[in-house]
Amino acid sequence: MALIGDRERERAANQLTEHYLQGRLSLEELTERLEVALTARRHSEVRRAFAELPSAWREQVKGARSSVDAMWQGVCHVALVMAVWLLWAAVSFALLVGFVISVLVQGLSLTNGILFPALWLACTGVARHATRRAH
Repeated sequence: MALIGDRERERAANQLTEHYLQGRLSLEELTERLEVALTARRHSEVRRAFAELPSAWREQVKGARSSVDAMWQGVCHVALVMAVWLLWAAVSFALLVGFVISVLVQGLSLTNGILFPALWLACTGVARHATRRAH
């Protein structure tokens, strides 16, 4: 089995420190494992310093999974926004048609002049509120 150099021992020490910063090791465990890693002469000795810790590829997969989850949440948010605003457009069009028909049949009145714009503003407010992203 080949001997390892300072670079490998330093890399192992950095990875152990990262595990400590992630809360997987206590200070005492870190000290013990660093001693093993920094005095190691072979890969098998370095591997002992990482016993019962998640390997680096698991962390990368975990990070990739959280990126995919964040991307999926973004896609769902965009779909929700599009659906709400398409519904708003359909309701706005129906309100406009109803307003025009009401004016043609009954003439312009105070009720028509206030009711339809108020309904449209209410629908717009609901749509705007529904599509705001919670921070």
